Amino acid sequence: MSQINKTGWTSEHLLRPQGTGLYAAQQRERLRQMANEVQGLLSEYRSALEDIHIDGDKPLEAKVRAFRATRPMAALEKHLRAAVNEAGKIDTSFNRLYVELPVKREKRATAKALQKAHKAGVKNGQGMQAVNTAANLHGIAAGFSENQNGKDEGNSQEKPAATFLDFLKEA
Repeated sequence: MSQINKTGWTSEHLLRPQGTGLYAAQQRERLRQMANEVQGLLSEYRSALEDIHIDGDKPLEAKVRAFRATRPMAALEKHLRAAVNEAGKIDTSFNRLYVELPVKREKRATAKALQKAHKAGVKNGQGMQAVNTAANLHGIAAGFSENQNGKDEGNSQEKPAATFLDFLKEA
C-alpha cells in the first residue's frame, strides 16, 4: 500500500460494515458543495458577462452571448449534481449485491428444497403425479373403513375406484 492510500479510503475500509455508506455520504457532501460553488460562481459570472455590451449589440444579444459562454460551466454543475445522485447508489448497490444476495439465494434454495420435497411426497409409487383427486379421496375413505386389526370391512377391493367422471355420468 502506498503512503497516499494509508491516509485515504481503501477497499478494506469499504468492506467494513457501513463502510460504503459512510464513503458515499462523504463523497455526496463533497460533490454537493462543489456543485453549489459552481452554481454560485455561474450565476455571478453570467450576470457579469451580461453587463458587457459590445458596439452593435441588438437587444438581448448580450444575454444570449453570456448564456452561450457559460454553457460549459452549467454543464459542469449539471454533471456534479448527477454525480451526487450516483454516489448515493454506491451503498445500495453494494448491499443488494453482497449483503442481500446470499440471504435471497438461501431463501430460494430453501423454497426449492421444500418444493422438491413436496413434489416427491405427492408422487405415487409408480412415479406418476396423482391427478385424479376423486379416486385419491375414495382410496383415503377406503383406508378409513379398515378396522384396527387391519382387516378390510369395506368393499374397496371388490369395486373399482370411482373417478370424478363416473360421478358426472351418474348425475
